[in-house]
Parts: sequence; C-alpha cells; structure tokens
Amino acid sequence: MNYFEDFFSHLRFERRLSGNSVDAYRDDLDDLKQFLEPGEDITRLKRERLFDFVVSLHERGLTNRTVARRISCIRGFYRYLDKLGVIGENPAALLDSPQYLKSLPEFLTVGEVEAMIGPVPDGADGDWQDIRNSCMIEMLYSCGMRVSELCGLRNTDLNFERGFVRVFGKGSKERLVPMGERAMGWLKRYLAYRGIVMDGRKRIDNVFVSRTGKPLSRVTVWSVVKERAAEAGIMKDISPHTLRHSFATHLVNEGADLRAVQEMLGHSDISTTQIYTHITSSVMKSAHSAYHPLESVRPPRTGGVPR
Repeated sequence: MNYFEDFFSHLRFERRLSGNSVDAYRDDLDDLKQFLEPGEDITRLKRERLFDFVVSLHERGLTNRTVARRISCIRGFYRYLDKLGVIGENPAALLDSPQYLKSLPEFLTVGEVEAMIGPVPDGADGDWQDIRNSCMIEMLYSCGMRVSELCGLRNTDLNFERGFVRVFGKGSKERLVPMGERAMGWLKRYLAYRGIVMDGRKRIDNVFVSRTGKPLSRVTVWSVVKERAAEAGIMKDISPHTLRHSFATHLVNEGADLRAVQEMLGHSDISTTQIYTHITSSVMKSAHSAYHPLESVRPPRTGGVPR
C-alpha cells in the first residue's frame, strides 16, 4: 500500500488543501525519505531516528521556520498513519517545533545584486564557469525564478525573439516571464560556451550544465550564490531565494502592479505576493526615520511646563 500517495490524497480531498500546500508536504516528506538509509521503513521508525533527522536539518543550516514546517508535516503524516492503525506508537508525538519570529524576507539592494553578477568580460576573457555563474544570478534576479526552476530550465524554454522564458513551477505549473536585455545578453554569451562544453558529450537540453556536461544541481547553485555574495562583501545571510525576493521587492518598490508580480512569481494566491507591500512599507518607514528633518530633532521634554 502506498501510504504516501494516500496521505497526499487525504490532504487534497479531505482536508481540502491547495495544490501548492500538498506539494510542500511532498517536498518535506521527500526530504525525510532521502535522509533514511537504504532499507529503512518509514512506517517503522523510532522516535530517536526522527530526532536525528531534526538535528540534521539544523546542521544543514535551515532556518527555524523551515525546520518547524518539516516537523509539522512529519507529525501530520504519522498522525494519519496512527489513525489508519498502521503504526503501534506514534514516533512523532513528542517532536517539538523550534520557536521562530515571523520576519520579512531578506532582500538585496540593486547595487548588491550588480556586485554579485559582476562585470561583463571583454572579448574572450573570463572563465566559462564564471560566465555561467553570472548568467545564473542574472536569471534568478531578472526573472524571479526559484532555484529548482533554474536547474530545470531547458533550451526550448527560451524565446529570445519574444523576450520570454517559460518556467515550470511547483506542481509543474507553467508560466511565462519576461527576460530583460541584460538577461538575454548573459544567456547568449553563456550558451556559446555551453556549446563548446557539450561538444562530443551526451546531449541534454538543460540550459545550465556542470563542467562534466551534466545538469546543474541545486546544491551547486546555492554554493555559487554564497561564494559570489562573499566575494562582493555582502554580510547578509542569503540564498538563491533571496534573489527572487529582491526581484519582487524591487518591482513593487518601483510601482509594478501586484497582480503582474504575482503572475511572474507563479503565486496561486495574491496574499502570498502581498508580503512585498509590507517590505515596501518597511523600506518607506526606514527612509522616513533616516531622512525626515524633524526625526533627528530631540523630542520635547515631558513632565513640566515649558518656559
């Protein structure tokens, strides 16, 4: 019996969760399955083994928010198994979620993004992997792509004539996102090198490839983003997703229609996109505090009659 698919059906049809929410549960359980050793039965795990998994999440540097979501998913899955009578004792019953503060997502300034991308090399100068890495960062920022979407991007998804890229998001939902002139310029430069790298190798359609001609992994993209941020002297704790947040934040700050941003991000619910209006409000408040001429004036004393 496939308990995983039954659980996802339960979420979709009985609990009436959205497709995106079910996909998130699937990703979380896939993470647990990948942690297990070959032959380990997820329906027979002991409590200590789940604790080991939670420890591994912290060791990987995941945020408390992400760890809490993983734990919530695991508890829900084992409650479902317990309800079916599949397990004798619920190993997830005592798992506690870490406390976290809800905060606005980190984002970069335009200058920080440009520093991470770096200058365009002149002529034939520059290592092809450096050009690939700059191209990846440009695409993550210019198109607001998720790292999984970037890694899954195929040559047939690029339309230079119309200036659009076809993106397959969560649940294989397709959307079209405009490519700017800069992004297309980096792509054309990189693709020329990609052709040389792939010459004589087994043909694959993925846009971004490794030096061995294989599709690029998400781990590699994470490493590239971290390295470029460090080289640019950026002290913020960022990830590829930070570039997606920066894309949306900058568009909203410049007055882009929220519905258009929602469509480009691939959000099914506009309430998810509305967080960027909160970021904009936060930016405005900071600017007001920093630059309003009366904000720097000492406030009047209280408790006495002014003379």
